[in-house]
Amino acid sequence: MNFRLIFLVMLASLTGCITGSNETFIESENQNSRVRMIVIHYTSENFADSLELLTKRTSNPVSSHYLLPESDDSSYPHGKLKTYQLVDENRRAWHAGQSFWRGKSGLNDQSIGIEVVNLGRCLQQKKSDAHKLLSRNALCSFPTYADDQIDQLIVLIKQILSRHPDIDPTNIVGHSDIAPGRKVDPGPRFPWQRLHQAGIGAWYDETVAANFWSHFSADLPTVETVQRALSIYGYRVEASTVWDDQTRAALEAFQLHFRSHKVDGEIDAETSAILFALLSRYRGEQLRTL
Repeated sequence: MNFRLIFLVMLASLTGCITGSNETFIESENQNSRVRMIVIHYTSENFADSLELLTKRTSNPVSSHYLLPESDDSSYPHGKLKTYQLVDENRRAWHAGQSFWRGKSGLNDQSIGIEVVNLGRCLQQKKSDAHKLLSRNALCSFPTYADDQIDQLIVLIKQILSRHPDIDPTNIVGHSDIAPGRKVDPGPRFPWQRLHQAGIGAWYDETVAANFWSHFSADLPTVETVQRALSIYGYRVEASTVWDDQTRAALEAFQLHFRSHKVDGEIDAETSAILFALLSRYRGEQLRTL
């Protein structure tokens, strides 16, 4: 009996697959996904133009992992919605640009980007007022998102989460969250609460928010406290006693996500209550430091 042959066969069965004559793959249990975030964008263009922009080389190349059409787009030729994958999830797509979230920058390295076809856009009147995209000096248009498109998005994100289960709910964000003042997508009409109701992303407990609202109606938090709270949740904000451009931009981005009926970049009882309710739910230990 050829014991050497038997030994080699047994070794191959234990080690999984042999990838080459000098390479053996033994899968370690000590690993996880590199993907830590999902970033949602709107395209500002129709399907055909978006597909070309995201797949063809240009002087300023961009891409995303997925593109979701909308059914009433005349440039979309297929009728029934389907999801387009443009970049493998294990490769880096160029969608986030200059970005920051929860202490990390350059988020292309750890995120999956999803472009949703929607013609939302803001036309800045003054480049110097980039931090005031929504509350001042900008002309904005934000079409609603169709139900079937959001249904398709929910299916896609659930599939992504099944492959990358370590993605924290607070790490499912909009482009505006990771680039405040520079980006406003997916805009104030994006249905974040509906996604949360489907088991996707973060949202606040309304009872907890109401309790904070009652407190803050009598005594608003200080500028420094709001800055620290925004930073704890994930935004790039340096704590100070000054209500500055970076803080206004971060608060606008927060309002876009969680209080979209009024985006003004101002501290008020409602916004503060929602922020603290979110910290209570997702950053309880850090909330105690405020």
